[in-house]
Amino acid sequence: MCIHIRKGFTLIELLVVIAIIAVLVGLLVPAVQKVREAANRMSCSNNMRQLGIACHNFESSSQYFPTGWQAPTPTGAWASASLVASDLAAAPTLSATPRYTNLLIELMPHVEQDNLVKKWDFIDFSNNLAGGTSSISAQVVKIFLCPSSVLASSPQAQVSGNFYGLNSYGGVAGVYSFRAYKKTSKYIMTNDGIFYINSRTRIGDILDGTSNTALFGERDHFDPNFDRMYTTFPLKGWSGWAWCDQPNAVGDYLVGAAQPINWQIPDTATGPSSSANEWVQQRLSTMGSRHSGGANVTLADGSTRFVSSGMSLTALRFLCTRAGGEVNTE
Repeated sequence: MCIHIRKGFTLIELLVVIAIIAVLVGLLVPAVQKVREAANRMSCSNNMRQLGIACHNFESSSQYFPTGWQAPTPTGAWASASLVASDLAAAPTLSATPRYTNLLIELMPHVEQDNLVKKWDFIDFSNNLAGGTSSISAQVVKIFLCPSSVLASSPQAQVSGNFYGLNSYGGVAGVYSFRAYKKTSKYIMTNDGIFYINSRTRIGDILDGTSNTALFGERDHFDPNFDRMYTTFPLKGWSGWAWCDQPNAVGDYLVGAAQPINWQIPDTATGPSSSANEWVQQRLSTMGSRHSGGANVTLADGSTRFVSSGMSLTALRFLCTRAGGEVNTE
């Protein structure tokens, strides 16, 4: 009679196999993450390229790029929102009729969002907020979101009781895209980029050349020190394509070059929990992303390039201003 002895794995053999599998998984996960991030970065670049094309389509029909944010009541309280006399002189001719709009709303017909903009109420802003998470303002527009952004997994936010669809991209306003001073209620931006309050920038106004001037940039909405300093309105809340009933809404969809790409507020920063805090203003006027090593930028000629975090602040400011007369060698 033959006796068959059934063989199995020893404990040591099993542990060796598990260890090998763990090593393989450890090697595979970073590779998968790199592939996913490469795909996200490409998708983000495509989104921004489409926004560039939309801006040029708007400019072709209107002879100027869309306004960064239009003061809705130019003969009333918001008339002083545009910053200096030269900017007021360059601002579009506005009627006394309120018009609540910004660059992202103006671009809606050019990014296949005709149905959404047809529902938008340019006169009575409250109608855009009615309906909670189903309101017009709460609608998520995919092309406005970078898939690597912290906003992508939760693209709606409630701010001051209203719901907003979020956005990762902003029009480039120059060096400072946001500066609020409570004492005078002025919103003092540098206005040396393409988009700002009441802007109506033409191709001919971009004296530095469209291939040397930034049109759109990304904003990274992750910054623990921003949230530590501004507990009432954390950084994620500074995003919302539909917010346009007051001047500090420009902090949601305009970006600048106050600091280098991917700069974050330092641990040593202190100051008031308000938009008048200089650290907060610098962070809101800074571009960045969750992409490794830099952020995507759309140029005024419609092309998109990846700008390294290592670009000097001087060179970045050259890139973000429209008529500085600089020669950028980086």
